[in-house]
Amino acid sequence: MHVEIITSRQNDRIKFLCKLRDRVKRDRHGMFIVEGYRELSRAMDNDIPVDVIFFCEKFFKDLASWDLIQRAGSKNIQICQLGAEVFEKISCRENCDGILGLAKFWHLDFPQVKLSNNALILVAESIEKAGNLGALMRSAESAGADMLILCNPVTDIFNPNVIRASQGAVFSLPTVVTDNEKTLKFLETNAVQIFTTTPSAKNIYFHENFTSPTAIIVGSEHDGLSDFWLKNDGATPIALPQKGMSDSLNVNDAAVIVLYEVVRQRMQKESNRM
Repeated sequence: MHVEIITSRQNDRIKFLCKLRDRVKRDRHGMFIVEGYRELSRAMDNDIPVDVIFFCEKFFKDLASWDLIQRAGSKNIQICQLGAEVFEKISCRENCDGILGLAKFWHLDFPQVKLSNNALILVAESIEKAGNLGALMRSAESAGADMLILCNPVTDIFNPNVIRASQGAVFSLPTVVTDNEKTLKFLETNAVQIFTTTPSAKNIYFHENFTSPTAIIVGSEHDGLSDFWLKNDGATPIALPQKGMSDSLNVNDAAVIVLYEVVRQRMQKESNRM
């Protein structure tokens, strides 16, 4: 296994990695950074096209990082060893673990996604914060959702902070980036019932039946859902009962609560059949 050694912070590859912190540069080159052993290993597990792995042994947490490097070498992925100061320049984390990869974008459209017979879909409109977007991915993947649809997102899924917050779920959860109109058409075509989350809804979420194909739609952190969804006659508005002064919850918290009500109802239905 050939390992290139880079000791200069002014190396062209290092400069290129630093540019990828900017969304415009990521979009232009179709490449992004995957930092961290867990995230990088999950990217490779899901056959994400990783071109190069950069590492610095000084920051390794355990020997598993060496195993990942050996695995990458067996896949003919380029390997670059960096000095500590060089790695610190490209790292986006305070407590880095000494390993990151350079990966390519993949397509984020509907044709790649095949729904299960009883689909569960999380739709998120205009999510602004990278941490929330990553958390939504992690929650949807954990709940066994078929896919995540992002309508008009403010931040992109290849943002390093999204990758980190998702803990690698971004690589295993089918994700589509599109607009509201195409999302609605997709849901209607596939006979998926639509539930829109809003504090003003009269229907409490646990009174609804989620045992058939279901889409849960959550809105932006600041404005919630747009009128496109709230005024859609084919959607059922649902709310969480709130007893305190606050009139809303964090978007991921709200999504988790409803997603796991879907899981509970479906598990109970399956149990009743036995």
